[in-house]
Amino acid sequence: MKYAFLDEEAKKEIRRAILKAIAIPGYLVSFASREMPMAKGWGTGGLQLTLSLINECDTLKVIDQGSDEGVNAINLKSFIQATTNTKTTTNTKEATIIQTRHRIPEETLAENQILVFQVPTPDVLEIVEADTAKTKQMHAYEDYSKLWVLLYEDTSVLGDSRIASRYPVIVGNRYAMDPSPIPRYDIPKLNNSKALQLFGAGREKKIYAIPPFTKVEPLKFEDREFRVEDFSGKKCQRCGNENVFLDVILDTKGNKQYFCSDTSYCDKTLEQRV
Repeated sequence: MKYAFLDEEAKKEIRRAILKAIAIPGYLVSFASREMPMAKGWGTGGLQLTLSLINECDTLKVIDQGSDEGVNAINLKSFIQATTNTKTTTNTKEATIIQTRHRIPEETLAENQILVFQVPTPDVLEIVEADTAKTKQMHAYEDYSKLWVLLYEDTSVLGDSRIASRYPVIVGNRYAMDPSPIPRYDIPKLNNSKALQLFGAGREKKIYAIPPFTKVEPLKFEDREFRVEDFSGKKCQRCGNENVFLDVILDTKGNKQYFCSDTSYCDKTLEQRV
């Protein structure tokens, strides 16, 4: 079996697309997405990015909605390890490449780290325009009026945008970008991050990127604050963490229980308290 499954020409083509995406932050770069031994929609785009970049010196971490033990995370990690023999970890600080689905780790990422997102729908304009030819024109002319109208309609009727995840952001004062299905809570972490952030959509054959120390802002009106999920007064019932993104689970009696979405951060907090 080839190292990291993909042949060298495929890796080179993907790396070239990555370099172009880094050079133009937030811009959608087309690439020849390969067939992978898993169904499209289960992280094939992010997987191809990881396989094109990883080597023996890397340490890999894979998370699914914050959890290292999710089915998607375990399957992807097992496949990557089997085709590369790369060392894996659940510790965010130890990882050089972190592949993620739906979350950004709680711990601040460093300059030597790469965060790879699994993306189902790469073009943020698809929520307001179905014609892909028109969305390309809209990006080219920086015409995001339909997004602003959607935000205005939601704000005037509901007081805020109804978009809970995949909240639109503006990258480098230029491109409107889909941040993948991360919660609003994670949107501020995109801004001025020290880590390189890469986004891969295998089914849609698109790659885009946020280089380190790049300005990323949520789409919002100047007189409105961007609001994230509110967990005030709540804490993780396992480790006691506050001011983190919490998963809500109903017990057998229907009562709400709160636990850290980031399982690695939760485990590390428990270890520090022992």
